[in-house]
Amino acid sequence: MPPRSPRTTQRTAQGASSSRASSRAPKRVAERDTESAAERVAKVVAERTTADQTDDSPDTYRRQPRQSRGQRRVDLLLDAAADVIAEHGLNAATAEAIAQRAKTAKGSLYQFFPNRDAVVAALALRFADELRSIHERAFATDPRGLPLNRLIDRIVRPLAAFHDRNPAFRRVFMTADAPIDSTGAAPNRIRSQLFESIVDRLDILFAARNPRLSSRERRRAAVVSATIGQALLARRDRVIASERKPILDDLRHVLFAYLTPLLDTPAVAAAAPRKRAPRTVTG
Repeated sequence: MPPRSPRTTQRTAQGASSSRASSRAPKRVAERDTESAAERVAKVVAERTTADQTDDSPDTYRRQPRQSRGQRRVDLLLDAAADVIAEHGLNAATAEAIAQRAKTAKGSLYQFFPNRDAVVAALALRFADELRSIHERAFATDPRGLPLNRLIDRIVRPLAAFHDRNPAFRRVFMTADAPIDSTGAAPNRIRSQLFESIVDRLDILFAARNPRLSSRERRRAAVVSATIGQALLARRDRVIASERKPILDDLRHVLFAYLTPLLDTPAVAAAAPRKRAPRTVTG
């Protein structure tokens, strides 16, 4: 048999390599197919959340507090800014007003923040961190084993409590006329990130609750639900105390009516895990 040319040997090796790759491909496809819709969406959310927290967080501080004493002074200034904003509005939160409420010199504020907008941006970041923590706890439960009304309440109730604790929240995140890259526009960027975050988490929840929903249906339902919740919670912040509970109840009812056909279909109920009845021991 005549010896093979180097070119023939190379083609043969390439063919063998391609054959091995194609033999592995079905296994990879099979592994990908076993991944649920909720798991696939969760991976995207995790990647996006990491990017939001690292790339889009504005540099709000002139000097980062390195000791607990410095952090306490920053917290005091942010608390004072929140009080002024809640009582008198965003425009009233000047550097002088914030320092006066914190009972400190204006120079103390400038040690940590370059200007008033940086204080507001830092306050927005603090609100965002607390909200992300609330989202993680509220969405941690398995949605398949809970009645829909209880599932809605587990999400709505802590968000309403956050709004009650932070009356400055709505005003901090009001639309402001500022260049998109400036510190003054930071609250708007953070607000957009928070909205996308809760939409992503609702997407995961809906995928786990009803895997038969298409990705387009899930995403639309997540956007609509988040928009309704955001709008009514913002409206609730503007009314007198006696009207807040009725608006919160209406929010629960609206979400329940909207989500029931999507998440509580007979097929979903049949697929929900059932608790085993306890064994009876006979003597």
